[in-house]
Amino acid sequence: MPSYIDTKYVNLISLRLPMFKRKNDGLYNFRCPFCGDSQKSKTKARGYFYQKRTDLFFRCHNCGQSNTFSNFLKQFDGEIYKEYALERYKEGVTGIGTNTPNPIFKHEKPKFHTKIDLPKISDLQDNHFAKKYLVNRAIPSQFLSYLYYTEDFKKFVKDMTKKDYDLNENEQRIIIPFYDENKNLITFQGRAFTNTLLRYITIKMDEDSSKIFGLDRLNLEEQFYVVEGPFDSFFLPNCIAMAGSDIKFSSHKEIGNAMDEGRGTMVFDNEPRNKEIISRMEKVIDRGWKICIWPLTEKKKDLNDMFLSGIFNLSEIINKNTYESLLAKTHLAEWRKK
Repeated sequence: MPSYIDTKYVNLISLRLPMFKRKNDGLYNFRCPFCGDSQKSKTKARGYFYQKRTDLFFRCHNCGQSNTFSNFLKQFDGEIYKEYALERYKEGVTGIGTNTPNPIFKHEKPKFHTKIDLPKISDLQDNHFAKKYLVNRAIPSQFLSYLYYTEDFKKFVKDMTKKDYDLNENEQRIIIPFYDENKNLITFQGRAFTNTLLRYITIKMDEDSSKIFGLDRLNLEEQFYVVEGPFDSFFLPNCIAMAGSDIKFSSHKEIGNAMDEGRGTMVFDNEPRNKEIISRMEKVIDRGWKICIWPLTEKKKDLNDMFLSGIFNLSEIINKNTYESLLAKTHLAEWRKK
């Protein structure tokens, strides 16, 4: 199969590729965005992503253009390519089918800023668009002091990390800080206000930093929930968000142990057509962990959308629809048919 990163970015751009369809693992078909594909027939799709070893490539059988998936992205959307390249670099993937081990630096480890010197959302005027955006999304008021606002995300990233990332200039974003169990800043996300493909950009303060959100508020001795996004975690008690991190919790064995003991419940987005989510749910069930399978009548995609639609008893609904083992597999099979 293609790498997780390649699959993630194929899914990300799929809605922008006319007649996109997944043929099988490692093979995708769509109308070529460069030549426009067949001019005689609007139903023909001759563009393909195909797998060779563990890498993806692009080829159009109409115009003959052929390239790596990486170079396809660079030509198709330069901004999303930057995020893709950054993610591959962080995973140690430097070329076709190659991985480079982490280098050993002999100089001192750089000292990052550990305090965010930005206005908190709660301190902004009520008519400020950033505050209005979060209030309109019904983010609980107690968490507005947890979030920050920046007028220039690129400058903020450079100030915090001393690195000059290839980001847009003067881009306004909400800053979502990730703290560890000792309330040390370990990671932060920049959330865009527009529906750009790069809505979330995650910056780790250190390569070993976790991407789990809410560790500073987690009590593993009580029932807890694990959701996908930080905003969704605000709508459940004792909740953390994976934010794209490893669902095995390999860097947080204590969370995995608590899941093994039945104190945690995995809550994925309500997207039965999302093959990546289905795959992750199957892995959770195979580990014997508790998982929420949304009722077939629920149409909203995530917890935030459900809350906005007037569903306020989210934890009660989740608890009633939490399963494990064989029962979870049965309900998952029904749910994915929605």
